Amino acid sequence: MYANIYKDELRAARLFGASVLYSTRPIPREDVPQGWYCYDLRGTVKEPEIPYALVDGAQEDENRLASVLSYLPLKNGRSRSRLIKGMFQLTGESVTLARFCDAERIRCPETPLRHKLRPASPDEAELFFALPPERDEELGTIGHVRIDFGGDGAEFHHTWWPRGPQELNTPEFQAELDKVVNDLRQSVLKDISSMRRYCRSHDGEITGGTCCQNYGYVLETNRYVFRLRCNPTPGDYQAYLSCFVNQKRGLGLTESGRRKLRDAADPNVPHCYDWYVIEDINTPEEQFTSGLSLDDAIRRYVASEQADKRLGVTKDDIAAVDLLIRHDGREWLSEDWTKGDSFSNDPVVARVVARLRRAMEEGNHRP
Repeated sequence: MYANIYKDELRAARLFGASVLYSTRPIPREDVPQGWYCYDLRGTVKEPEIPYALVDGAQEDENRLASVLSYLPLKNGRSRSRLIKGMFQLTGESVTLARFCDAERIRCPETPLRHKLRPASPDEAELFFALPPERDEELGTIGHVRIDFGGDGAEFHHTWWPRGPQELNTPEFQAELDKVVNDLRQSVLKDISSMRRYCRSHDGEITGGTCCQNYGYVLETNRYVFRLRCNPTPGDYQAYLSCFVNQKRGLGLTESGRRKLRDAADPNVPHCYDWYVIEDINTPEEQFTSGLSLDDAIRRYVASEQADKRLGVTKDDIAAVDLLIRHDGREWLSEDWTKGDSFSNDPVVARVVARLRRAMEEGNHRP
C-alpha cells in the first residue's frame, strides 16, 4: 500500500537539519512534486528499525525502513547513499502536506488531477456509455477518447471521436484534455496492470458493458467534466474518456445558450447574479447551495466547517466562476474570473473580489 502525499497525514521529522515528511509506506515517485526530492531510509540486517543510510530507492530485501519527502536536496546526486549518523529525529507530529508547507512558509504543490478522480455513483452509470444525440446535446458532450494498451498491455493507442458541436472543441478544451490525459498516464492509464490495480483499490464499479466488469471515475474541472470508463481486460478497448462541458458551472450548449453567453459578456445590458457555495467538491458528499445573496453566501461559506469549499457566482443563469477557494489547508482568491469573457470586465464581480481580498487581509470574511 502506497502513501498518498496529497491526502494522507505523514510524520514530520528532521533529517540532516532539514524539515522533512516521513512515511513507513512507500511514496510513489510519480507523485513527487516538481522541485521536491524523495528518498528511502535503510536499516541494517542487525538493526533494521534504526535509520542507517539515505538512498534514492530501496527494495524490501534491502532493509527499507521508510520514505522521506523533502523540498531540499539531502544528498549529492552523484552518490548512491548517505549515512545518517544519528542525524534523524521524528518530531512526533502527523501533518498533511498543506500544513507542512504552511509551517515551513513554502508554496504547497498543487494536487495532481489523478488524485481528484472520484468513483462514480451507481446512478451515473449510463453517462459512461454511448448516448443518443439528444442526450449528448442535453449534457454538453464534446466527444470521447477511445484507448487501448495494445497486445502487451503496455502500449497506448488512442482515437478521438467527436460527439458535439465543433465550436465546443476549442483550443482551451484541447489543452485541458491533454493535461488530463498526461496526468492520468501516471496512474490509471499507465498500462493495463496499473489500471487493474487502480480499479481494485478505488471502487467505481458500474453496471453496463457486454461481458466484463466496468469501472467509472469522474474528474470535474472548472469548465469541463471528464468521465473515465475502465475495462481492465485484455483483448478489448481498455478505456473511454468522455468529455463534457461543466454545466454546473453554467456554460451554455445550444445556440440559445451560446447567445446568452455572448450577452453575459456584454457590459451594455443588465445582468443578474446568483451567489453559491460548494462544499466537499468532487466527492460523493458534495453540496451545492445556490440562489443566495452575496451576504448570505459569505455567511454560509464562513460558517461551513468543511475543509474543501468554494464561493462563487452565476451570472445571468448561464456563466459561473469560483471566486474564493479553500482546499488542502490553503485558501485563496481564484484568478479564473479574469480569464473569461463573461466576468473579466464585470465591475460587480471586480468589486466583490476586492471586498473578499480586504476581508482576507483583515483575517475574516465579514467585511
